[in-house]
Amino acid sequence: MTMANKLNIKVTIEGIQLPLQVSSPEEEKMYRDAASNIQHLVQQFRDAYPQLTNNHYYAMAMLNTAVKAVKASNSTDTQPYIEMMQDLEKEIDTIS
Repeated sequence: MTMANKLNIKVTIEGIQLPLQVSSPEEEKMYRDAASNIQHLVQQFRDAYPQLTNNHYYAMAMLNTAVKAVKASNSTDTQPYIEMMQDLEKEIDTIS
C-alpha cells in the first residue's frame, strides 16, 4: 500500500487516543489487539498494586511487553523446518 492507500485509525489506551496509519486491515487488528493487551496489563497492575501511580503502571506494562518481545525473539520455532525436512526425506525415499 502506498501512503495514499494507508488506513487512518485511532486506538485508545488509558483514555489517550493514538492516531496511526496502517497498511492493511490485518495490521489494524494487530494494533487494536496490542492496545487492548496493554490496557489489560495496566489494569492488572493497577489492581495488584493500588498504591502506585499511573506512570508506574505504564512502565510496568511496557517492561512486561518488552520482556515478552525479547523472549519471542530469543526463541526460534523450528517445527516448520523439521516438518519440511521430514517431507523432503519422504520424497527422497520414494525416489530411491
